[in-house]
Parts: sequence; structure tokens; C-alpha cells
Amino acid sequence: MPTQLEKERKFLIKLPSSWADLAELFDSIVNIQRISQTYLVPHKGEQAVRIRETIEGMKGKTKTFFEFNQKKPVETGVHQEKEHKISEEEYHKLLVDADPQKCEVQKTRFLFKWHEQLFELDVFKGHLKGLAILELEMKDIDDTIELPKFLKVIKEVTDDREYSNYSLANKDLKNHETGHTSSD
Repeated sequence: MPTQLEKERKFLIKLPSSWADLAELFDSIVNIQRISQTYLVPHKGEQAVRIRETIEGMKGKTKTFFEFNQKKPVETGVHQEKEHKISEEEYHKLLVDADPQKCEVQKTRFLFKWHEQLFELDVFKGHLKGLAILELEMKDIDDTIELPKFLKVIKEVTDDREYSNYSLANKDLKNHETGHTSSD
């Protein structure tokens, strides 16, 4: 399984309150993905593993694919990542090992370009409804970022473990407010 370095920065954002506020986002969308990811029971001494089902595109013109992913932190914003596609059959076999301490994380990802940068805006569903995180994968973690002016950044959360997908999948969040509503 190939290993690569993932370098990204993450920002907690306030969800736009109107369609008019989203007009610039819609004008620059490259792709839309509906993502469901599940964490597996960790093996002793290994990093957590997640599997993901992604439905890419709009209704009627969709493509579904499945992935295996394992990340190991290297430094703030940088992870050593093992990721590869798996078959639908492999995905369903692996679901048997879903971690009972974790919830499935569901989100819609809007991929859009802003000033020659490809951003990913994750809008969460289910127990995380109201949470939105903007991500940008980078060649160098210290590169200059020009954030979209049509999105209100609440704070950078690159080094805040509370906003890692692994932490967001915690079952104890399921029955509690996340504290991150669209009015934050």
C-alpha cells in the first residue's frame, strides 16, 4: 500500500445563512461528493483505519467508489497517509469491524476553486449537523493561503484534535450538541 504525505490546513467556518451568500461558491464548484466514513476497531499499536463510501456528482450523473485510509500524524497539518481504493465487496466485509465507540461520519463535500486553490468545504450531517469545515491540501504547509471572502472563518483548526474526523466520530457527541451550529 503506497504511503504519501498529506499536507492540509483546516478552518471552522460559519455556514452561509442564505442562497445569495452561496452564489460565489456555486459559481466555482468543481465537484460535489456525499461521503460516509466508518472507523474500524483499531489493532494494537496501529493507527486508526477508516473506510469511506463516496458518491460523486449530482443525482443521475453519479459515480460511487470505496476507499481504505490510515493516517499517522507527522507534525501539525502533515500526516503520513496510506490510502487506496477498495471494492464494494471489500468495503462491506470491513464494515463488520466497525468500531462500536464511533459513529458513521456523514458529510457533503463541495470542491471549489478560489484564486487557483482547490478547497474542500465539508458540511456535516447527522449528529454533526451545523458543522462546516473548510480544508485545503497544500504542497507546503507554510504556503500562503487566500481564503474565500464569501465564507466566514471562525478559526483555524488545523492543530485542534477536536476537529479531526476521528474525534468527530466519537459516539459521545451523538447525544450532545456539538456546539457548532450554523449560527456560531
